[in-house]
Amino acid sequence: MRRALALVSLALVLALAACTGLPTTGYVNPGRGPQSDDTQAFAFVPDGPQDDATPTEIVEGFLRAGSGPADDWATAKLFLAAGTQWDPRARVTIDRLADRRATAAADGTSVAVSVMATAGVDADGAYAPAASGTAETLSFTLARIDDQWRITAAPDGVVLYEEVFPTVYQPASIAYFDPTYSFIVPDVRWFPRALVASRVATALVDGQPSTWLAGAVASAFPDELSLVGRSVTLSQNGVAQVQLPRAALSLDRTRLDRMQTQLARSLATAGISDVQMTVEGTPITATEVPVRVTRVDPSPAVLTSIGLFGSLTGDTVEPIDGLSDAVESLAPSSIELEADRSLAAIRTQQGSVASALADGRTFLLDDRPGLIAPSIDAEGAIWSVPAAAPTQMRAITAEGVPRDVGNAWPDAAEITAMQISRDGTRIAAVVTVSGVREVWVAGIQRTNGDIDLGPPHVLSFSQPGAFDLAWLDDTTIGVLSSVDGVSTLHELGVGGRGTDSVAPEGTRTLAAGSTSVRVLDDQGRLFSRRGSSWTLVASGIRVLAAQQGTTS
Repeated sequence: MRRALALVSLALVLALAACTGLPTTGYVNPGRGPQSDDTQAFAFVPDGPQDDATPTEIVEGFLRAGSGPADDWATAKLFLAAGTQWDPRARVTIDRLADRRATAAADGTSVAVSVMATAGVDADGAYAPAASGTAETLSFTLARIDDQWRITAAPDGVVLYEEVFPTVYQPASIAYFDPTYSFIVPDVRWFPRALVASRVATALVDGQPSTWLAGAVASAFPDELSLVGRSVTLSQNGVAQVQLPRAALSLDRTRLDRMQTQLARSLATAGISDVQMTVEGTPITATEVPVRVTRVDPSPAVLTSIGLFGSLTGDTVEPIDGLSDAVESLAPSSIELEADRSLAAIRTQQGSVASALADGRTFLLDDRPGLIAPSIDAEGAIWSVPAAAPTQMRAITAEGVPRDVGNAWPDAAEITAMQISRDGTRIAAVVTVSGVREVWVAGIQRTNGDIDLGPPHVLSFSQPGAFDLAWLDDTTIGVLSSVDGVSTLHELGVGGRGTDSVAPEGTRTLAAGSTSVRVLDDQGRLFSRRGSSWTLVASGIRVLAAQQGTTS
């Protein structure tokens, strides 16, 4: 049966400040979140040390030269005395231009530089924001050599202004599998642009997942297998070749195909479209394996103000066979659909959590007080937790069998919203710590029937007024907040930077679309955003459902 619903249509720079850069070429942005920087790629050509420079000028020039990774930071090393040990790859400290201060000792033999860190990147390329107001002091020692000041001791790593960082470093996703080898799970890292392909291959073959994600994902590459030469070379026909040891020849075809899939997916985010594994120059026979997509159905799933549930197509709501009647009978205040639409996780208007099945059955799963909106995992379990007790999270089968989730949100006093990623390996949440709302993400670890969360990774140390959250794609979490009546959509990169934009006034629910972001306001109006514009899609909507993907 087609259900009529009124349809209403409504039409609704990054400043670069740093040392001189020469534009070279554009680069591919393979998604939202950490790939969303619209800055043009620049090759920085920092100056070397000037004659008769003061100790402070030498240290400041050395820090600026961190923006030039060419030839293993050759320019920066000109500021060092011969034999001085310094590892530029150890970490990146990202700071603010206005807050950096250098102070030299009276005799010039030491310089202390204070920075206000906004984020950092570790030796493996993993990005993490810093808590607001995180001050660091970097200490340098100097000596006069041939009547010129040079640095004799410097902290490892480079320091880049936050405006400069995305032009020197490029994000790429290391591709892992979920434990069932059904989905690709991206682990976003940042590497110097000139070195990105080789660093990606090394991170995948020789490295490990990010600490917070370890235990939640799988890799087809054996631990004992190492990259030969630690580089990616291009053949005469333009194919990127990844050199592996002879031990790779003993691996079975299924494993090799999965390895090829991980390599191809990883290097694609570094701008490489054709990849080949080789042993001593001879190609290994392997092909990519099919993986499940994580996009959602292009049609929003909604509950109308008159209590009808289904897929919104044009100006009608099409019921979902078997499921719509079950959902409607529960009087939902929130809804999340499993990918194949055989199951819905419901928070009722009375505050309990229930399941609705496509065969028409419903089950009361959790009636603890203060429950937040539930989420569905990759095994069809419904996750439920009281707002005031974040550690008391449960994963409950659709028919009501509960399991406790271990290590759930330690140190959090409250949880406001949560959602499991569509690949089933990660969960994101808005939590309150010491009176401050933060956004966390954690890996979902499954061992012998037990479910635990890995160590939480902070995406935002301060998100005032945050009240709803959704996975917008595999590497981006959307967060809605309201401060002083202004609604804002924060798009946080999982392993990268984020952006903020104004949301429609009175927005109260967020959900991902197939190629857009969807929000529902407190007047029952459904909006969709493409680019920077919000378009009114429909009115008379009570609930906008979240979707855990699609089978199409």
